[in-house]
Amino acid sequence: MMRGGVGAGPKPMADYIARDPRTGKPIEVATVVKRAQVEEGHRGAWSRLNPRQVLDLATGQTDVLDLMLDGERRQFSRLDGVEGLVLAKGVHANAAYEALIQACMDDDSDVRRAALSAMPEVAQQRSDELFDHLSVLIDDPVDEVRAAACDALRRMTPVFPSGVEDTLVNALRSHDKRLSKAAWEGLRVMGDSWPSVVCLHVDSLLLEDDPNLRKEAARVLQRVVARAGHQGWDLVTWALADEEVAVRREAARCLPKLVNPAPKMAVILAEKVLYDTDAKVRNRALKVLERVDMGGSRARSIVLAGTRHDVVDIRRACVEMLHRFMGEEDQRSFAQERLQVEQDPGIRLLLQEMAFDPEIEGSEAEKNRFLAPAEPVPQLDREVAQAMEQAIGLLQPEPSEEPPAPPTPEGEPPQEDGQHR
Repeated sequence: MMRGGVGAGPKPMADYIARDPRTGKPIEVATVVKRAQVEEGHRGAWSRLNPRQVLDLATGQTDVLDLMLDGERRQFSRLDGVEGLVLAKGVHANAAYEALIQACMDDDSDVRRAALSAMPEVAQQRSDELFDHLSVLIDDPVDEVRAAACDALRRMTPVFPSGVEDTLVNALRSHDKRLSKAAWEGLRVMGDSWPSVVCLHVDSLLLEDDPNLRKEAARVLQRVVARAGHQGWDLVTWALADEEVAVRREAARCLPKLVNPAPKMAVILAEKVLYDTDAKVRNRALKVLERVDMGGSRARSIVLAGTRHDVVDIRRACVEMLHRFMGEEDQRSFAQERLQVEQDPGIRLLLQEMAFDPEIEGSEAEKNRFLAPAEPVPQLDREVAQAMEQAIGLLQPEPSEEPPAPPTPEGEPPQEDGQHR
């Protein structure tokens, strides 16, 4: 019997939660990212051809194609046809793939180079064995072909992370600077669409003995750490513990990037590096503390502990941040306590300014600024006080406006109104 009464049906997908069948816990779903697109290659005059024409040229069915373009006669060869295979899409995709496979195995190095130029875009239609041919052509005996293979790897890495995985692993560690540079560039761009895959590569690179590889891996982390979640946090933590200072410096550059997406983790990592032996690493921790909300007790504790740091620059920076979470009274109390032990002249000057209380120790003008103004006297009270010739605050009573009585002759009593002699 169905629950929920008549009309009850399956829940919409928006309410569905994927759960692990063994534990019953929700399965973590990666953040949706934009799909990567292959970088468009060079476009030549062959871009004016149609798919059928480029296929005939690429397969050799047409040796040379003469066309009038913009009033000028142009000739197109097989090289133009191979490069133009990027135009053969949709119903022509399979034919373009087969023609590209043959071009990759051609004896003419120029044809192989042209095939590599078209490979990334053709692979978007159909890839299959193209990745195997790419790995072979990277070791081609002709330098121009190897250069084209490096460029193809760079363009294909962000779009086909699984297809080029083995080739990329070797290229990243290659002693060929051109190949390794292309591989690293591709890995960095891959971070925009596949941050979790980049983390897998970085994970293995951080275990390498070569410090330069670990340094480059930590640098790549800066591109993905804000979107990689716990994978990125773990890798940054490991890189911050590296024995090589250059690796730690690159990893520390990731910390400010975590302030907005993961402020709590940024504070935790900042606490870890605040006591690093390298000044540049420590400064990254300070940048985090300057940007995070000091409402959290952990951040305040780190700043307070930093005011007792062995390094003068750290103590000074933390003292300067106290106003973000301390009131004036608390700052004065803290400054008076620290002045008993602080030896650095610059920090002592800061603490003395903080401990100064203008209401008590200031000049007369400074003290007067803290005096509350007198309450205004109501108009009725003013009139009563004036009638009784009493002072209002510091104001003297105003003289009466009635004229004085005229003097009377001596010995005669003053006359009253209405009386006559």
